Amino acid sequence: MDLTPILAVPALLVAGFPLAFAILRSPFLAVLFAPLMAALLSTVAVVLMLVVGGPLLLWIALVLATGAAGAWWLLRRPGESAPYGGWSHALLIALPLLPPCLMIFEPAVQWDAHSIWWLHAGYFANGSEYARAAIGSPAFVFSHTDYPPLASAPLAAVWSVVEPDFRTAQLVGAVVTASAVAMLVYLVRWALGRVSARVAWALAIAVGLATWSNVPYAVTGGLADALWSVSFAGAAVALLLGADPLRRPVLPLLLLTVAALSKNEGLIAVAGLTVLVTVRAGADLRRAALVWLPVLAGGAWAVLARLLDAQSDITNGTSGGRSGAVVERLQFTTAALWDVVGPVLLGAAVVALLGTLFLSGRRRAAGLAADGWVWAAIGYYLVVLVGTYLTGPNEIQWWLATSVQRVTLPVMLLAAVSLAGWVAVASCGDSRAESQPVLDQPCEPAMSGSAPTATG
Repeated sequence: MDLTPILAVPALLVAGFPLAFAILRSPFLAVLFAPLMAALLSTVAVVLMLVVGGPLLLWIALVLATGAAGAWWLLRRPGESAPYGGWSHALLIALPLLPPCLMIFEPAVQWDAHSIWWLHAGYFANGSEYARAAIGSPAFVFSHTDYPPLASAPLAAVWSVVEPDFRTAQLVGAVVTASAVAMLVYLVRWALGRVSARVAWALAIAVGLATWSNVPYAVTGGLADALWSVSFAGAAVALLLGADPLRRPVLPLLLLTVAALSKNEGLIAVAGLTVLVTVRAGADLRRAALVWLPVLAGGAWAVLARLLDAQSDITNGTSGGRSGAVVERLQFTTAALWDVVGPVLLGAAVVALLGTLFLSGRRRAAGLAADGWVWAAIGYYLVVLVGTYLTGPNEIQWWLATSVQRVTLPVMLLAAVSLAGWVAVASCGDSRAESQPVLDQPCEPAMSGSAPTATG
């Protein structure tokens, strides 16, 4: 029995745990966040390898050592543990996600997994010269070599140590994506801190399970769509729904960075969300400037990819400017979008409208910002998505059939977030009674050494 896939999981946990714990100050939440943190650290190593040169393993060692030193420095500074950081909260987050993750036992046969993400991991694992040559090679244009490296970087780190195999690739990708889903569930629960604990947990778990709504194999199939989508949605929850979203911005900023460095459309979505957060911040532009850091990270990768002569069959061509062709593509696109997300969006919009008319006061008492911010993010992303399908070079019916369910996952998740917010508000009793936080914390302090807060 090959133990490599099994050993890859504790390797991710060990690599990401120090910084995850230093940020969250809860060992239980840190275990859930560690794989995603390991993916971020391995991405830094990949970028440094491409810029400076040398073998990936050397840069992995240097980045992990630097990360451990940074964690030690952070832990020496005063800090408070993240709310809902007890072991029971971690189990509430993780256990409901296990059943759909059992699809890991199905082999990953998706074309994109093999031809994009695992292929990229393979050339990253072979060192800087090999990776640079592959990225700039016209023979690999089908592989979207301009795609950001985060979805491939943790696997490349593993493959730089052990013999490459696809079961390890599938498990590494699934664990990293499940870590992002766990953070989405956690942030929804945090945002609903003034709602009944049972209702808040049920809604947070439901939003997390919506990850599997469009594409059941998205988490375990070796694709990057679920990874960037849930990271984007988690950041949107933290930055658009909370009363003071920039008070503890590190986790949402890291999730935005994951989204921006996982796929090209993730960077575009992050840029739009960043504009919304900046507008919402108003006069507090100094703190709002922090949310532009993930955009800069994604932009830096785009520049590096161009310097390495990366190419893509999407960005290197257009469908042409004939009005008849554009109209036809628009018809096919709107029909496909309606089939996948139309009924859910319509239902969520009706609920949002009724909630705005009758429950706005109660929503403010529940500590939630206006739902219009979430719908602005949905509208922006849909406009970008339609524009991409209208101007892209691929035959439209084939393109929609092979991608529309995956690329609309952010829309489904944000619609679920909107619905969860209004259901939470409707479940509240008298608004004056609900104006105080609902305590849902362990009686004992978390192992980080600082007492847990009420709701954060």
